[in-house]
Amino acid sequence: MDSYEITANAKLNLFLRVRGILPNGYHSLYTVMQEIDLADTLTINIYPERDNGFDIKCIGRNDIDPEKNLCRKARDRFFSSLRRKAGTDPSLPGAKLWKKGRFPNIEIVLTKVIPSESGMGGGSSDAAATLMVLQEHFGNPFTDEELNQLAVNVGADVPFFLYGGTSLCERVGEDIHTLSSLAGIPLLVVKPSAGVSTPECFRAIDSKPLSEFNEERYTAFINGLNDEDKDPLDRFLDGTDLLTNDLEIPSVEKIPLIAEIREALLKTGASFSRMTGSGSAVFAMYKDEGSRDSAYEIIKNDPAFSDCEVFVSSTI
Repeated sequence: MDSYEITANAKLNLFLRVRGILPNGYHSLYTVMQEIDLADTLTINIYPERDNGFDIKCIGRNDIDPEKNLCRKARDRFFSSLRRKAGTDPSLPGAKLWKKGRFPNIEIVLTKVIPSESGMGGGSSDAAATLMVLQEHFGNPFTDEELNQLAVNVGADVPFFLYGGTSLCERVGEDIHTLSSLAGIPLLVVKPSAGVSTPECFRAIDSKPLSEFNEERYTAFINGLNDEDKDPLDRFLDGTDLLTNDLEIPSVEKIPLIAEIREALLKTGASFSRMTGSGSAVFAMYKDEGSRDSAYEIIKNDPAFSDCEVFVSSTI
């Protein structure tokens, strides 16, 4: 047996714009994703002596159906792609077995911390971690471009987690441009007990006109994010009027508490607050850890948010 341990960090969409619908039916996005230090942990055991088979055990959260877990989808897509590649490249080590569809048994023990239906990419991060372990175990059979394409076929956010850090992600999410790090910004993340269905959220915005998108201004803002002579938070806040999330309005219509959380976070002295992804989690940025920690006590002890999970975190 070969055993691997890997962490799978959550992400935030620092802003998110929807630019239309692509020919393949997916929405075209323009978003900066940011990795944060809140993370799941995966132990992946690979049994070469056993043919095929897959088992996943989820610890910490019982609201995830093992049959629908993206780790399973990542494993299936990786092996099917590897089988096709073995058919065209017999020089790959193990190609004869792979061509026949014979792969080792995979067992995953997943310790969940990242909440579901939060817009924080927990399932996608777990899937990316699975892909990275399999890529390493099988001797890096795929190029970076091939692995990126494989990842987007697992889920729209999965490619980002192959890179992490701070990245501009476009189209479905597969066009990734790594930016200068915004690491070290203190954060609070508040997750209501209710989650938001991403497909429902996108269907809601399809019924409304798209908001204006000024390409020139966003390009200037992204260029400014790469100015490492400035403090990460200051660099980010230079574009405050551009930092909208087009999915926030339909999500708030379903869960009004999202707007209440955001307003409360801003009242604690946050420099910025926004919903991430399609929600329902809301994050806030602070100038220092002391301000963040004081805000944590305020939110944690507010009866209005007693059903919410509150996480202390930071950008990485």
